[in-house]
Amino acid sequence: MSTMSQRSHLTDSEAWRVVGRLEGGQTQAEVAQAIGASQSGISRIWNRFLETGIAGRRPRQGRRRATTPNEDSYLVLTARRHRNTNATLLQQHLHLATGTRVSTQTVRNRLCMLADQWYVLD
Repeated sequence: MSTMSQRSHLTDSEAWRVVGRLEGGQTQAEVAQAIGASQSGISRIWNRFLETGIAGRRPRQGRRRATTPNEDSYLVLTARRHRNTNATLLQQHLHLATGTRVSTQTVRNRLCMLADQWYVLD
């Protein structure tokens, strides 16, 4: 029975460590073994660095999130503490606490998305 390996990406800091090791004289095979990554992945990082001067992954397309995970947690905690608060008041609380302006629909989306975590907090 064979199992397929799941592909995981190295973080930007790990990619920079790879570049540092390669510039230090280690071979790609040595770096791959030390980091625990495939040699082809190390090769891709090195080639990207040589072509662009950047070791980390490139920014992807798509819209950036309006809130950070910390702001999402703040919304959930505020909603739990003030059960009768509506989305408009939560929006105002978030703006006063963090300076981030979001729509009331974004607040509703975050609360629905994070509703599963409410049960974990009990």
